[in-house]
Amino acid sequence: MARFILALALLIIVVGIYLNFTSLHTNEQPFDSDQWKGLSNQSMLNDPGCARGGMALSVMRSGLLTDLPQSEVISLLGEAETSQPTELRYGLGQCHWDWKHSSLVVTFNAKGLVSQTTIELETPGNGQH
Repeated sequence: MARFILALALLIIVVGIYLNFTSLHTNEQPFDSDQWKGLSNQSMLNDPGCARGGMALSVMRSGLLTDLPQSEVISLLGEAETSQPTELRYGLGQCHWDWKHSSLVVTFNAKGLVSQTTIELETPGNGQH
């Protein structure tokens, strides 16, 4: 029984450390379209900090973009750093503990309306970094 408790405690610690290093580390802040667009170049720097992460959290939690067409998203957020027919990616800066860049990913459904917004850690092949 003691081994089980020790193994469980170790598992909880490992999962906690993993979640700490892979989750977004910033506080939510109100979305401001002009400020968001103004931070576009800063989010691309080698060491920008988490330039737009707080506003990205606000965008996600409020559902601000839900059901908007791509043209309205671009009007609010500006041009995306990378785009595909069903996805726009906006750099946030380095919002994770391991100094990797993060992106706000806006996904569109078959009707061309926003169906999902997520924050992803950039890896080779899924974004600009």
